[in-house]
Amino acid sequence: MPTTLINFPLSSLVDGILSYLKWAFSNPEITPSQYRYNDDDRASKIRISAPFSIDNEKPMSAPFIVVERGSFQFANRTIDHLRSGSANAFEEQKFVDWADGSINIICGSRSAGEASSLANFIAIMIQADRHGIISTLGNLRNFYMIGAGPEIPVFKDTEVRRWEVTLQAFASLQFGWLKKLMEPEPFEKIAIYNTKNPEESLSTTGVISAGIDTLVDLNQDFGHLNTNNPQLLKQEFDRGWYYIRFKYEGATDQLYTIAEIVDQNTLKLTTHDENGTTIPWEAPESMINVEYKLLWNSLHVRVELPTET
Repeated sequence: MPTTLINFPLSSLVDGILSYLKWAFSNPEITPSQYRYNDDDRASKIRISAPFSIDNEKPMSAPFIVVERGSFQFANRTIDHLRSGSANAFEEQKFVDWADGSINIICGSRSAGEASSLANFIAIMIQADRHGIISTLGNLRNFYMIGAGPEIPVFKDTEVRRWEVTLQAFASLQFGWLKKLMEPEPFEKIAIYNTKNPEESLSTTGVISAGIDTLVDLNQDFGHLNTNNPQLLKQEFDRGWYYIRFKYEGATDQLYTIAEIVDQNTLKLTTHDENGTTIPWEAPESMINVEYKLLWNSLHVRVELPTET
């Protein structure tokens, strides 16, 4: 079984972006005083949080920023095959894959203009600092702003009391794990065998009648059931995958398609004319003890599956 490496990128991504925004909005050199962030909610001029943790006592009293993660899809491409640094370096390998997704940064305020200005400020900061964010968080392969949505009223009664603008950023995360080079097979490999030996399909007891399109063999038991012998599988039979080839002296190598199982001893055959149109086969003469082979053009297989895991 694989073992995940330390640090879980999905959970650390939101924490990392939150930490960056809190640092930026608490920095007096780049943030105006009216938007200064403080870890003390009562002293802070702005709320910065993960989803569902906005100040519930005074949700309209201050502008806010919410960071939430969108869905991520794995690239399904291993980008590294490195020996691990453990004592089992020859038994384990380190693998790295990545997943691409998005981060949503929701800027809210009682004023549409203020919400939009916050979004503008954050988008420029992240786009300018994205390389520093990538190097600081470590698991990020790529990170950049995608765009900003429109001002949307999200809470209103007699008047709009809150507006939101959503920023979206692209993020590509690396995931690492260790895996043993040798692992037990979950079950035995599938074994495939031919269900019939073509030589066993040769019969010497066929009967044909001049001008008639049937082959009769009283020693056979044609049918679709597993109790019949030979059994002609119905799905393959319906597709015209069973043929008769006559082997008596003077017979050609032409294959005649089996069109119908008249009864357990009788098959109706077809052929084609010069234009390729399917027509009933007609026996050239009456004969007994005719040699023929039953053939098919699809591989019949037997599959062995495990009974125990």
